[in-house]
Amino acid sequence: MLSLGPIIFGLILGVIIGSQIKIIDDTHFTLGAFVVIIIAGIIVAWQVGNFPFYTDLPLSTGFLSALIGIFVGKLLFARSK
Repeated sequence: MLSLGPIIFGLILGVIIGSQIKIIDDTHFTLGAFVVIIIAGIIVAWQVGNFPFYTDLPLSTGFLSALIGIFVGKLLFARSK
């Protein structure tokens, strides 16, 4: 059974953190940078694993949803200078 608590709280926390990222003119994330960060995040989530009493996936669902929330928050609500 999929536990929704870590997913929801990770997504909310990720959106809050992502919305506070400042956009600076000389830094640009390319598509390749996003892909590398997502792959690294999936590897970290796999190594961290879930809590012992969550048996839904071998990945840390809270970590993955926070990573997705950071990207969503950055793309939708990022602060300008």
